[in-house]
Amino acid sequence: MGYGDELIAAGEARLLYESDPLRRPVRILDRLGRPRAHPLWAGNPAIAPPERHDTLPAITNGPLARPYCRAKEPTRWHWKPYVCRPAQLFFTPAELDFAASQQPCVVIEPTIKARASPNKDWGFRRWVEFTRLAAERGIELTQLGEQAPRLPHVRHWIATPDFRTACAVLGRAHAFVGHEGGLHHAAAALGIPAVVIFGGFISPAQTGYASHRNLFTGGRPCGMRVRCRHCSTAMEAITPQHVLHELEAIL
Repeated sequence: MGYGDELIAAGEARLLYESDPLRRPVRILDRLGRPRAHPLWAGNPAIAPPERHDTLPAITNGPLARPYCRAKEPTRWHWKPYVCRPAQLFFTPAELDFAASQQPCVVIEPTIKARASPNKDWGFRRWVEFTRLAAERGIELTQLGEQAPRLPHVRHWIATPDFRTACAVLGRAHAFVGHEGGLHHAAAALGIPAVVIFGGFISPAQTGYASHRNLFTGGRPCGMRVRCRHCSTAMEAITPQHVLHELEAIL
């Protein structure tokens, strides 16, 4: 669980905050009822800081208490239906200044976080082919980060020092293409159209947004935390040509 989960929590808080006639900030609690905080929530008027002890609305959303997870086993997650609500991100002047100095076109994210299930990975070979096809169509691609492997045919590389700064840059992009993960939740929060590669591990019925083009080919999401043939087959069904077609429909 990572940045995407904290944006899901912020989206839940936003829904409750905006439906409250008093516009009271929402306390986000862990599974033991303790108040939580996260850097992604900085400056967010919908979320109460942990030190607030007055009577406020609250939600439970934290590690081992995510609203789209039914159970966790050593080798798999068990999902349940959930509707993601877009969060909001509030940037510092420094983050906004950095983003204003950049000119991203289509931001792509070909990597997954270190501890994520390998079944979320579309595969480097497919990403290489996608970048080649996009370049042939005159689409300018941008990668963010400092250490991720750079793909061929990517025109812009922006060395963002942290996730918040990457989100600020993403907010200036025309579109996003990437795996189901933190940046696809950020794209939803920022109103950026996106092509999101789900495969078969988890589905848009858990962590998708109706505003995005969600590529899920797994039938029933398996939640396997170790490599499985079902997810490999699901990723094989998502071709670079298909992803490019979906991107062009956005652009």
